[in-house]
Amino acid sequence: MGRKAAIEKRDAESSAMQQREVRPEDTIPDRPENQEAREFLKNAPSKGLWLPFGKEVKVMKCWRCKQYGHRTGDRECPMKQSGNMTNEKKRRVMYDPMASMVEKRAKKKDARREARRERQLAKIAWYQELLEEEREKRDRRRNERMLAKAAKKSSKKKKRKRAQVDSSSSDSSSDSSSSSSSSSDDD
Repeated sequence: MGRKAAIEKRDAESSAMQQREVRPEDTIPDRPENQEAREFLKNAPSKGLWLPFGKEVKVMKCWRCKQYGHRTGDRECPMKQSGNMTNEKKRRVMYDPMASMVEKRAKKKDARREARRERQLAKIAWYQELLEEEREKRDRRRNERMLAKAAKKSSKKKKRKRAQVDSSSSDSSSDSSSSSSSSSDDD
């Protein structure tokens, strides 16, 4: 009896499967990201050659975002612009090897250009340092010369004052000696 019951059960299931109509929404997995496509297809007419509600029905899976209802590159795809970058790079290299070679050359060229720019900036910084040192040396020399001139001037002034003091003291001593001699003459 067990075997006969199993055969009858199997036959009942197969006849139920034949009776049950396969609908497009059944081909799409029941996930939250696919819910919009499933809801649309549940309410859409499934017979006839017209498009349901004037919309195109796409029962296909996107390669980039892995959702149903659109293809890679369609506007509806949330990853239309970005996509899976690692897969995109591999795909580009596989389908267009020259583009990847050109991209590598451009990267190398940019790296060389950046290195050259850094060397130039380092050279400019070195020259600016050197120029600053030279300016400091020039300013120190100029200050030393000005101090030396000021010291010379002050020593000349001191000498003049001494000379004037010496000459006035010698004049006054000669005046006092001449006045004493004239006073002795008066006697």
